[in-house]
Amino acid sequence: MLPGVKVISIFGFCDIRNFTDATEVLQGGVMMFVNEIAEIAHGLVDKYSGAPNKNIGDAFLFVWKLEKEDTFTDESGELLAIQNQRVNQRADMSVISFLLLIAGLKKSKKILKYK
Repeated sequence: MLPGVKVISIFGFCDIRNFTDATEVLQGGVMMFVNEIAEIAHGLVDKYSGAPNKNIGDAFLFVWKLEKEDTFTDESGELLAIQNQRVNQRADMSVISFLLLIAGLKKSKKILKYK
């Protein structure tokens, strides 16, 4: 067995509101609905240096991994600080991608047809 490696990351979580109701109404079409949301979400997160990590039915998990050299730890591996231009930029990009995701979903013709 290999020992684990500590990784410092920024995580973003997105949940489809009223998914149970949407499932009842859409029935077999629910996967098309989820995939249309995923297309927008994955594209934006990828464009802003993140990575789609998991899709669990009505929820998406996205990750922005920080570089090891951007973190400062003590001898035991406990995180002391993460502060530099690259980390700040990665954090900004994660927030920007979620703001654009919200806007993109609100104006998407594919998603609007489900209203």
